[in-house]
Amino acid sequence: MRKTNVARLAGFLGAVGATTALVAAATGSTGAYFSDSRSGTYSGTLGSIKVSTSGGSGTDGLDFSFANMLPGELQTKTANYQNTGANNEDVWLVFPDVAALHGINQLGTFGEAHVASNGTEIFASNNLNDNTSSCAPGSSNPALGQGACNALPKQIKLADNVTPGTVGAFSFSFAYASKMSNPAFEGQPFNGVGLPYQIVATQHGITPGA
Repeated sequence: MRKTNVARLAGFLGAVGATTALVAAATGSTGAYFSDSRSGTYSGTLGSIKVSTSGGSGTDGLDFSFANMLPGELQTKTANYQNTGANNEDVWLVFPDVAALHGINQLGTFGEAHVASNGTEIFASNNLNDNTSSCAPGSSNPALGQGACNALPKQIKLADNVTPGTVGAFSFSFAYASKMSNPAFEGQPFNGVGLPYQIVATQHGITPGA
C-alpha cells in the first residue's frame, strides 16, 4: 500500500476513534442516553416527653401531708398531671427511696394502701409485706381478714399512651390498721421519714430507668 493511502486510512481511523470518545463522554458509562432528577432534603426536629404536676404544695405541686392519722381511717391525697410534651407518653408513679418504701412494706396487715388513676383503683393492699420468705406473694388468711401479701411496688403505671395536652389525676390513700392501738405510736410521723415519690413520664412503651 502506498504511503499516501496508509496516511489517509490512519487519519480516518483516528477521526472515528475521536467521535466514539465524544459519544461515550456525552452518554456516560451507564449507557443511558437521557436522564432526569429531582432533589429533596431530609429535615426535622426531635420530639419531647414532658409532664407538669399540680394539686399539692412544693416546687412541683406534689407535696402532701397526712394530718392527725388515726388507726382504721383511710386518708386520700389527689394530684394532677398533664402531658406538656410534643409526643404521646406513659405516666408512672415511682417510689425511688428503697428504705422508705420498705418501711411501708414491712407493715404487713398493720397498713393499707390504695392507688387510683382517673378515678379507677389500680392498686390495693391490706397486707403490705415485701418479705417473700415469711409472706409469699399471693398467700392470704381470709379467716383473719388478711388479704394476699401484696407489697407496694416501686413503680405503677398511671396512664398509657397519653396524648399531648391531656390532663389526668391520681390519688394515694393510706391507713394504719385498727389493731394498731399502742399509745406509743401517737404523734409519730407517717412512715418515720414520709414516702418520697415521683411522677415520671416516659416515651410510650418504655419503663422508668430503662
